[in-house]
Amino acid sequence: EEFRTNNSALGYDEAVPGGPFVKIGVGVLRKGSEPRYAFTIPFEILDTGRWSARRRGDRVEFTQTLKGPAGYAYVYSKRVMLVRGRPELVLEHRLRNTGSRTIETTVYNHNFFVLDNLPSGPGFTVRFPFELKAAGDLRGLAEVRGNQIVYLKELAEGQSAGASLTGFGADAKDYDIRFENRAAGAGARVTADRPIDSLYFWTARTTVCPEPYIRLRIEPGRETSWRIRYEFYTLPGAGPN
Repeated sequence: EEFRTNNSALGYDEAVPGGPFVKIGVGVLRKGSEPRYAFTIPFEILDTGRWSARRRGDRVEFTQTLKGPAGYAYVYSKRVMLVRGRPELVLEHRLRNTGSRTIETTVYNHNFFVLDNLPSGPGFTVRFPFELKAAGDLRGLAEVRGNQIVYLKELAEGQSAGASLTGFGADAKDYDIRFENRAAGAGARVTADRPIDSLYFWTARTTVCPEPYIRLRIEPGRETSWRIRYEFYTLPGAGPN
């Protein structure tokens, strides 16, 4: 998962080269000479904050406490939990603003789905509960059909494609994504208790990645929480048992 603020990071635009900025879940980083932020650029970490972890038989919870520059400070907790007796994984998050400035950010999960090491291609589908529109070119490798993304050919090594998607509404019910492969006879469903703010789809030969973003606005002294659930299932009558 990654936090982004206006496709950047907290305090990045106002920081001078060599100055500090904040990446939630990472810490305080040093800005380089690049005029624009990119998540592919390696940054020097100045302060990771204070981390702690608690674990039980079915869960582990990580907490980061950070006092950063320019009035940004927070306590961020993430719990990774298995649901007893069911094939489900739940991610529970809390973010408390302990600084003097409002935290405005988005957060998303890359969702690097893999099934039986099958290459991305025909047989894989990604379904949503709404009609999709793609604002981008999937390069003839995949296409939007109604509420689905389907593959037109098997991706070769080094091939990838991605596009922004629209069509979702302002209700959390639209955060409901199904990733399936009939040859494998399996799928996964991803839901959340927050609405989608933006949506991106990316794929390479080794993975299929629907990436829904959630928007957060937390004033000083306030806290917010959100939950993402993964349900894993088999497809009746499809593929091997």
